[in-house]
Amino acid sequence: MRIAAYAKVNLTLEVYGRRTDGFHALRSLVAPISLADTLEIEPTAEDAIVTDTGYGEKDLIVRAARALRAAFAPPGSSLGARVRVVKRIPVGGGLGGGSADAAAALRALNELWGLGRSVEELAALGASVGSDVPALVLAQHVRAPVWMEGRGERVRVAEASACPPFPFLVLAHPGVASATAEVYARCVPRTAPATGAVNDLQAAACALHPEIAFALAALVAAGAHEVRMSGSGSSVFGFAEDEPSAQALAARLRAVGCTAWVTGYVGA
Repeated sequence: MRIAAYAKVNLTLEVYGRRTDGFHALRSLVAPISLADTLEIEPTAEDAIVTDTGYGEKDLIVRAARALRAAFAPPGSSLGARVRVVKRIPVGGGLGGGSADAAAALRALNELWGLGRSVEELAALGASVGSDVPALVLAQHVRAPVWMEGRGERVRVAEASACPPFPFLVLAHPGVASATAEVYARCVPRTAPATGAVNDLQAAACALHPEIAFALAALVAAGAHEVRMSGSGSSVFGFAEDEPSAQALAARLRAVGCTAWVTGYVGA
């Protein structure tokens, strides 16, 4: 089976205080975008879960597959898989690349292994793999934005009015990888809900990596709308009214040393 593992942007990301489990409480609008890795998955009758990513036991695909098998495989069954990943989503870019791959693997293996589990069950299981996985399981399935709350375990489909009205989105990667733990360690949690779209991790990430601040300023100078960072960085994004405008924005970002893509919402 071949399946697209769609990346995400956080259209808004509010960070509150630490929970008793050590994670921060979040509220985020997560939108799946057309930038995607491709997973080629072959089921096997062996127990091994093998990928070509080079991450070994740390691979979120492996962790997701094992969690799925442990939770739902019939007793005595022998279920395995070989997974090849065509990687397009930048690592450490705040676009959910590893989580997107894990979410796609859960959805695909549920079908290939004949487990028959609902998307709600897969999303709930995904919380044990990574905080972004439940949102991406649901967002990839419905091909639409979703709200993510708690540490990521509570997800629901978003209302259409929650998303910016612009059809084209320009992503820019400034060439540095952002470490999520370091960014959260510097973040000052909020105490009240935001009144508009925000990213509460943006200031901390920019302090750690001035390249992110440079990319944000470059998008603003180029004329993009609603410019923000995605996740814990380092990718930033802005919107354009039409494709020529989006392509022109991307060209300006490339001219100052960023990698840039023109993309859009999945399902739009």
